[in-house]
Amino acid sequence: MKKTVQLIILFIAFSIYANAQKSELIGSWLLVKYEIDNEIQHPYQITEFKENGIFLMIGIEVGTWSTDKSNSMIVLKSDFDKDFNGTGKILKLTKDELEMEKDGGKHFYKKLDKTKTITSNKNSGLMGTWEFITNSLPEVKTIVMLTEPDVFKIVVKETYSESISNGTWIFDKQNKSLIMIGLRGEDTFNGENKILKSNENSIVLENNSNTYTGKRVIQNSPKIERLTFTEADFYTQDGDYKYEADEENLPWKNWEEKRNSLIPVKQLVYNYAVLINGTEAFNNQILTADVRANLEYDELHIDYIFNGFDRYNVPEDTEIYLNDEYTLPLYPLYDQTYRLAGHETITTPAGTFDCTVLEAISASGIAKKLWLINYKPGIYAKIIEDDPDEMFGHYYVYELQEIK
Repeated sequence: MKKTVQLIILFIAFSIYANAQKSELIGSWLLVKYEIDNEIQHPYQITEFKENGIFLMIGIEVGTWSTDKSNSMIVLKSDFDKDFNGTGKILKLTKDELEMEKDGGKHFYKKLDKTKTITSNKNSGLMGTWEFITNSLPEVKTIVMLTEPDVFKIVVKETYSESISNGTWIFDKQNKSLIMIGLRGEDTFNGENKILKSNENSIVLENNSNTYTGKRVIQNSPKIERLTFTEADFYTQDGDYKYEADEENLPWKNWEEKRNSLIPVKQLVYNYAVLINGTEAFNNQILTADVRANLEYDELHIDYIFNGFDRYNVPEDTEIYLNDEYTLPLYPLYDQTYRLAGHETITTPAGTFDCTVLEAISASGIAKKLWLINYKPGIYAKIIEDDPDEMFGHYYVYELQEIK
């Protein structure tokens, strides 16, 4: 009888130990290292063992998991990918670490705690948008956005193309590193990025012996106001233009008044903000339009800077567009299809202005919203240009900075 009781106690103790081992496997694990054939890789992938026996890889359900009777083996079954099938031998298992041998390689995992990750990320000082430029490729801009609780988006913008990727990020306070999960092996910032230096406005990262310097994108960028009207909104079903009468209410009808008001003005300075596709961040550039107004020769000329460049930074093989049709009501713009959208007082770095607001559409379907300064004919306080084309579209904002 005594021997039977002892066996029962031993069985209960083993069951408690086995269940404890199994329960320690439940949760999310980060694969930080993989050793095979004397080679070391750092995949930085997340595997999650669910309590219901399902396991996920990078958030995708790929199969089921269980342990053998001794709980020294993890048995994986998957119809998703045959490479996930098989049995892994548990070499080490604690509440924080898992080492497993499978298919001739050793896997090293760290346990992830979602609550701790969220708290660590929040207190990291890394939240926000960062712009990285590689010295060898200055024309390539990499925008990294780190948002709550643990989501990142990376936009790589080149001269004629751009790519977007996203995933999960973790700030490892102990090792002072930024871990980016969900990228491909050849992608910049994939895996562990050692933080060599960081402050409120700049950061230096090291990844695979490469160093990357980034600056914080200050979020004083323009508010994004997408323009949803189309050319069809300006015409009746019979094809007649609906807003002919609006021209009578424009504040700049008299071109001589426009010219005379611009005689004291030498330059108009604008901030040109270009929305980076897939983000809420802008690239900013200062553009300057020279103004030449003359009573004696009855002339008026304002540099056309609304192609995104001025005479002080003209792209190679490009000329400044000269619009000499200064009798047009919206000069220096030449939009002909527009409607009144109301009146508004707005403040820019150049001052506070009472404006007549117009909505305009180009022949190619580009929408614009224009703020015409009522008492300064010929000067725009602000322009929004929105091209909705999915492949080649853009969103620009011109905002008046200074009247010289």
